[in-house]
Amino acid sequence: MALKVEAKGGNGGKEWDDRFDYEGVTKIHVRGGREGIQFIKFEYVKAGKTIAGPVHGVSDRRGLTQTLEIKHMENEHLIAVEGYYKESTGVIQSLQFETNKKTSDLIGYDEGTKFSIRVRGKKIIGFHGFSEKNLNSLGAYFIKMPSTKSAMQGGQGTGKSYDDGGDFDGVRKVYVTSDGTAIRHVKFDYDNAGNEETRERGEKIGTQHEFTINHPYEYITSVEGSYAVTQPYGCIVLTSLTFKTSKGRTSSTIGPPTGTKFVLESKGTAIVGFHGRVGSCVDSIGAYYSQFLPSQETALKVEAKGGKGGVHWDDGSDSESVTKIHVRGGLEGIQFIKFEYVKAGNTIAGLVHGVSGRGMTQTFDINHLENEYLISVEGYYDESTGVIQSLQFNTNKKTSDLMGFNDGTKFSLAANGKKIIGFHGFAEKNLNSLGAYFIRIPSTKSAMQGGQTTGRSYDDGGDFDGIRKIYVTFDGTAVRHIKFDYDKAGQVETRERGVNEGTEYEFTVDHPREYITSVEGSYAVTQPYGCIVLRSLTFKTSKGRTSPTVGLVTGTKFVLESKGNVIVGFHGRVGSCVDSIGAYYYFFSPPPHSEKLQGHGGDGGDSWDDGVFKNVKKIYVGQGDIGIASLKFEYESETSEVIVGKEHGKKTLLDYEEFELDYPSEYITSIEGCHDKVVGAESGVITMLRFKTNKRTSPPFGLESASSFTIQKEGYKIVGFHGKSSSLISQIGVHVVPITE
Repeated sequence: MALKVEAKGGNGGKEWDDRFDYEGVTKIHVRGGREGIQFIKFEYVKAGKTIAGPVHGVSDRRGLTQTLEIKHMENEHLIAVEGYYKESTGVIQSLQFETNKKTSDLIGYDEGTKFSIRVRGKKIIGFHGFSEKNLNSLGAYFIKMPSTKSAMQGGQGTGKSYDDGGDFDGVRKVYVTSDGTAIRHVKFDYDNAGNEETRERGEKIGTQHEFTINHPYEYITSVEGSYAVTQPYGCIVLTSLTFKTSKGRTSSTIGPPTGTKFVLESKGTAIVGFHGRVGSCVDSIGAYYSQFLPSQETALKVEAKGGKGGVHWDDGSDSESVTKIHVRGGLEGIQFIKFEYVKAGNTIAGLVHGVSGRGMTQTFDINHLENEYLISVEGYYDESTGVIQSLQFNTNKKTSDLMGFNDGTKFSLAANGKKIIGFHGFAEKNLNSLGAYFIRIPSTKSAMQGGQTTGRSYDDGGDFDGIRKIYVTFDGTAVRHIKFDYDKAGQVETRERGVNEGTEYEFTVDHPREYITSVEGSYAVTQPYGCIVLRSLTFKTSKGRTSPTVGLVTGTKFVLESKGNVIVGFHGRVGSCVDSIGAYYYFFSPPPHSEKLQGHGGDGGDSWDDGVFKNVKKIYVGQGDIGIASLKFEYESETSEVIVGKEHGKKTLLDYEEFELDYPSEYITSIEGCHDKVVGAESGVITMLRFKTNKRTSPPFGLESASSFTIQKEGYKIVGFHGKSSSLISQIGVHVVPITE
């Protein structure tokens, strides 16, 4: 059944529909003129034959026709269409087509509102839309991309065949059982339209190992293994298996890699199913490949910063990273900017934003193949002309030169723990402003410390936001059990490993204000276990705290630490003891240590606390007849997301008064206020508030009274509020951090 994606573009025109009873699109004809796209025509494949569709639009005017060929005989498919349309005329201005192998040139003008037609993991087999004198809008029909079946690796004639098929959406979890000589059993938890379906093969004799995939954000991309004639089975069987994912993670190698080695991999695809042969062992394995792009988390859009003016442009947020930046500067400032992105492993050149005049072009390369990514942009803009004067780009490995003049108002685009995958902004004759799309930076996996082959592997993954609490059990000789309370989007997820025998020790982390930054430990061959096991563990945090050392520091010492990173997950091997441990590092700067300054005012009402943020963006004050009735604050989080706090107090019929900061260059340094005991209130209430910033002082909200107060700490800025309230605000206090700007 085909999925119909609604037509996108301008209004107007007559509806047309080429339908969806085709196998694919093989040729596209586009004619452009002064007003935009005049007509479009498609050639489809049906039952192996080419079928020419009708012309949609009018072709009897001056213009230029361009064609795009799609080699369906070589397994090339159309997967997406992007373009621009003009809202005033309702006409599509340009189109760009993307296949699984190439991207066409932009046909037409990059003016107007951008649109995109794309469905992850599906290909286009038909089109519909609206047109009359021109092409007004375009929609498409999608079906799932067909998977391809690889050859089997291993024994070809023994056992019986198995075939899970290639119609799954991905693999959620892999289970492999080895008896030390051969792979005896495999089990796969597949995802099928959001539902889990399990397939298992072989005899479950030996030690079972598990590997979890964070589907749909992660896919298996390759399988490495080995096979040999193995006794006592007397035939070719698999001896080892290792799985790799789209996030760069690798499972432990399960079984001894002896005999003939092999790799199941197809560039640009994910593995969505397995087949092979099985008897008392798993004799062979093959894969189904599908041209899937892992689902990407919703990108954080950081608003454009800089001057006013220009025409809006948007490169979108469907790329994986930025790989090259072109900046041209002139006497008035930055003339234009152009980005090259990485999408599905291919480099895609973006459009020029601005106009090329007299000046000099500078480029900045980002080596995405060596795990380099763009994390922030800084610059200056001229408020009088509205033109960006200079730009400087920061990656996780280097900083570019300042391109342009360091004159004007400074701005910054950054989101802690995230990387830039796309840009948007405003430009016309020059670049006026620049904004960016951010996604989380993938974590990196360390080597294990301790026993490398004993026990079974465990892997908590590196997609957590941090660690809330650690539990370690020691029996006087070895670390027997570990348990971690992880934080994921504000929820606790617990993982535990080993046998909980001995004395359990706990260490609490003040997440999200505190992170684990390193683990120290030791390991040795230990009796009565007769193998290498962990003997001790110690944890250190971003606040300089150190847990007690759990266990005895004997044998080989180790440290798990990566400068500039925090630890967000663990992996290793475990049996009756914890044999080894490794970490997942996340590129994240822990927030500066905050202080909670005492509240001022009365003691009535319920306590509230908004917590600590990166900055305050806006303050809402609601006044009542006898005092401040309600407060609400708008913050920016450490990851640059806008957080609107809860209302404190009781909102009256009078609307809120607002005090908006010129963020990010302006911040609150102090609060002045008054409080008094008034008739009709249970205790003292706040009667007036006034906010001071590094640039100005707000007007007073409310009426001054006898008892006044000031809340501030020299050299610090206010990044959060707390207090007490009922139907009125009775008390207010603040959280502060050192000023680093």
